[in-house]
Amino acid sequence: MVSVITSFSRITILSFVLIFTAIDIFQMFEYKMSDSLNSILSTIQAVIVVVFLINGSVVLFISKNNVTIIGLLFLELMLFTGIVVALYKTATPISRALINNVLLFMSFGFLMLERLKLNTAVKQLGFTIASLIITLMAILIIKNVKHVSEHIYFYAGIGIVSLLLVSILGRVEYGARTSFAIMGIRIQPSEFVKLSFIFFIAAAICTYRDYRGFAIATIGSMLHVIVLVFSKDLGSALIFLGTYAFLIFIAYKNYIVMTLEFVLATIGGILAFKLFPHIQTRFIAWSDPLSVIDDKGYQISQSLFAIGTPGWLGTGLNNGMPNKIPIVTNDFIFAAIAEEMGNVVAVCLIIMFMCTVFILLMIAHETANNFYMLVVSGIGIIFAIQTILNIGGVIKFIPSTGVTLPFVSNGGSSMLSMMICLFIAECSGELANKNTRGTYER
Repeated sequence: MVSVITSFSRITILSFVLIFTAIDIFQMFEYKMSDSLNSILSTIQAVIVVVFLINGSVVLFISKNNVTIIGLLFLELMLFTGIVVALYKTATPISRALINNVLLFMSFGFLMLERLKLNTAVKQLGFTIASLIITLMAILIIKNVKHVSEHIYFYAGIGIVSLLLVSILGRVEYGARTSFAIMGIRIQPSEFVKLSFIFFIAAAICTYRDYRGFAIATIGSMLHVIVLVFSKDLGSALIFLGTYAFLIFIAYKNYIVMTLEFVLATIGGILAFKLFPHIQTRFIAWSDPLSVIDDKGYQISQSLFAIGTPGWLGTGLNNGMPNKIPIVTNDFIFAAIAEEMGNVVAVCLIIMFMCTVFILLMIAHETANNFYMLVVSGIGIIFAIQTILNIGGVIKFIPSTGVTLPFVSNGGSSMLSMMICLFIAECSGELANKNTRGTYER
């Protein structure tokens, strides 16, 4: 009976995801649709999020026979309701499509964590609830800060000092210093520095609006990246570097500068490969994982087996063997989703991430204030780079970088930073009216 329900759930889960993705694509190409049609489609997506989460939770409850899963389901639905209510209370208007996408990503994350490690799922739910509370306090603070676009050196200073602290005091994980623990809670400062980094670049550009803004943004970005390289956290360094490059291009639209930045980034990547042994290890594992499957290539090989073996429909929830993949709840959760929910669902998930980036960039485009236009653009860029690095590493498109999948992977620091990003993007119009000196023409 359990196997029949699990097999049937593959079809229901696939149906929900396909409908949701089709609406996402339609909304992307028909972004200026009527309010009534947009409301209908967004409501359908919201219903799909709920039934998708219920469907997956019921299947896991039947297969695992653990009542904790039902308790988590009710708490997750209450959390989702809290997020929606909080957004409606703090922002007007809001992008319902963006909310729906984020909630579906969270649903994927919760279901797979419950499938893989129930204790980890409980902790992640607790982190997400705490993230919502902290985010609301952060938004309240931002709303009450006067002239938020002018505190250039504060943003740079808090970011560089935070990264320096972790580079000195942080613990080494997989060859890099990325985090430290406070009262048993692992904190990864680079996740939060992403936000201060975006604010720094946007503030520098909008305060001076000439070569001085470019020079300050460039020097400050170099310092951030140098500290990250010193910590051997090259995945985060790549995110910071890419965010800087694209924000500078959006602000100045200079192709020569853009080309020069990518040339320098390529040179830096070659130097990093030669200087850091753990980067060489990742390249060996990426180039030919089967030749070193017993050692360096074991993780990526198991990931590829998980993605390639079950086919388009997957094995069904709790029927695969994703726990064979090391660190599956963090870096390689996409492989677990592909194995048990199927490659069609995995492809749809990639499309949904693409649509989310498009939504963020459209929100940025419609923000009249230059500062928040750049901030929301930076959020969209970070979201895109992080998704590419994570999924690219899982499917062997690029070497693994140890970057989390936004809103899906396990990780309290990542969830908190992404939650704040979501609220800033949704509140950007209101924030621009409250605490910046005016609207600049682009």
